[in-house]
Formats: sequence, structure tokens, C-alpha cells
Amino acid sequence: MFIISQELKPEKIPEGKGEELFQHHVAWFTKHFEKGDFLLVGPYTDREMSGLMICAAETREEVESILKEDVYYAEGMAIYDVRPFKGVKISAHFADYAGK
Repeated sequence: MFIISQELKPEKIPEGKGEELFQHHVAWFTKHFEKGDFLLVGPYTDREMSGLMICAAETREEVESILKEDVYYAEGMAIYDVRPFKGVKISAHFADYAGK
């Protein structure tokens, strides 16, 4: 499992393309969430244009393959900090926090 922190580089986003690129980004993480690749996806509430994903991939290569599909990846419009993670305890109430 991996924790991915993503931060966009606003200066790299072409002017007038922000909303269009964001919609492609949403479609990308929705696809991987529905496939089960992402277990959790959400924005940071204290930093704009950044967020967190928990990825169920078994290898870093799998994570890289998923990230390469993100619209922000190819042109270096985002920084991705990928860290391996082992969930030792997971609360049965975890889903209760969706949207909070």
C-alpha cells in the first residue's frame, strides 16, 4: 500500500486550462477509485491545489503506472510524493468520516 501526496504547480498549468485539466484529473482518480486502486482520495483542507491518495498497489511500479495516467503528470504540472505504507490497524468506523 502507498500514500501519495500530490501538489500542483500552478505556474505550470496553461492559462485558461485549469478547469478542463481538473475535470480530467477527477475522471482519472474516480476511475482508479472505482477499480479499487485508490482506497481514499481527497484534498488537503489547509493547502490549495493539493491532496492525498491511499493506493492499494503492491509495487511502486504499479503506482507509477497509475500516476502516469494523470493529466498533470506528463508536463510536470504536479509533484507526487509516494511513500510505502503498511496499515496495521484500520478502524471499523473509517467510512464514517467520508466527506468530513
